[in-house]
Amino acid sequence: MRIFMSILLLTSFSFAQDSWGGEVSLGSLFTSGNTDIKQIDSGLAFSKQLAGPSFVARLEASASYGSQDEDIYREKYLTAGTLRYDITENNFTSARTYWTKDELAGISREYGASAGFGRLFLNRDVFQLAMDAGAGFLSRENTTDSLLETSIWYTGLDVNWNISDSWTLTESTRFNGDFQDSENYYLESVLEATSSITGNLSFVLGYDITYYNLPPVEGNEKTDTALRLQLRLAI
Repeated sequence: MRIFMSILLLTSFSFAQDSWGGEVSLGSLFTSGNTDIKQIDSGLAFSKQLAGPSFVARLEASASYGSQDEDIYREKYLTAGTLRYDITENNFTSARTYWTKDELAGISREYGASAGFGRLFLNRDVFQLAMDAGAGFLSRENTTDSLLETSIWYTGLDVNWNISDSWTLTESTRFNGDFQDSENYYLESVLEATSSITGNLSFVLGYDITYYNLPPVEGNEKTDTALRLQLRLAI
């Protein structure tokens, strides 16, 4: 509940000031690993400057739904809010809250928050590379009704490469560890190639990787991968 209230207050404050800029996407998702399912994939993201270009807020939400042989259904939801403040030209701090649900992966609900420090190591016209690290907490209820509440640490890598006037390649990887159990760690990676079609409309080809060293439930020991094909509209 506190997560939702924080996002709601952030949204209310921001809309009271200036309008947001954002994007909406819709397409297909093809998963492999623990499950092989074709599904519909959608996303919505907004961001705005809160106090000049150094202080930025971002809200995002995504939903996926699919089935296999009309027997196995996958529903996955994610909402998140992020604040980023640029301390200097190359150093920044960030804070993030989120809520997610993915019952096919064994997660009835999970929410958490984290904060950290990052540095932009390369900042060229066509190529940017940044790394960050921090700590936080998570609360996860599994579909087996077991509950995990723990403190976490993370380290992340973000790469942005403007290949040409129409193509952009981005990679975002995050490794999460558990302070209380060193064997409990997981990896999330999102690779996207974006091509401008016309105006505000773009084509997106994405490849997502999710790996739990200690999966939420038995039977999810494999690495989950997903291929995304989307149309994205800047609004």
